[in-house]
Amino acid sequence: MRLSGTKKAAFALLAQEVFALDRAIQWFALEKAGREPWCARRDAGTITIFVAATTLDNTELVDPLVPMLAEVRDGLYGQEESGNPHPVLFVVLAYADFVEIVARFGRYDYVAITVDRHADVYTLGRRLTELLDRRTQETVSQVHADETVPT
Repeated sequence: MRLSGTKKAAFALLAQEVFALDRAIQWFALEKAGREPWCARRDAGTITIFVAATTLDNTELVDPLVPMLAEVRDGLYGQEESGNPHPVLFVVLAYADFVEIVARFGRYDYVAITVDRHADVYTLGRRLTELLDRRTQETVSQVHADETVPT
């Protein structure tokens, strides 16, 4: 699958914003519901963009079920999801040689980043979710601004 020029440019811009959050970020993936993941990797100052189910170093992307299970845990115990005063901001998965942070991007999509084991994952996770929330709000605002109001 190839990305169109416009989609690739939009993804590249988002990847640059994500990588600008911290030099510890090694790779970034955007998982859109029903589509192949889009990935970007930082290599000594350059960013490589590709579409694949795994990263260039064969690290598998997180199964979207992991953050979904974390988000709906209240429903599993009979509580209302809307009644949760502590919504999940992001999920952290720690592996032997790296840490992965997964956050929701919009209603159905997820973003995953990997960092080395020594990164401050809480601060980075908060900064990532703030960026994604801001980008989601910008998109929603742009859609509403583009709508024509019948008169």
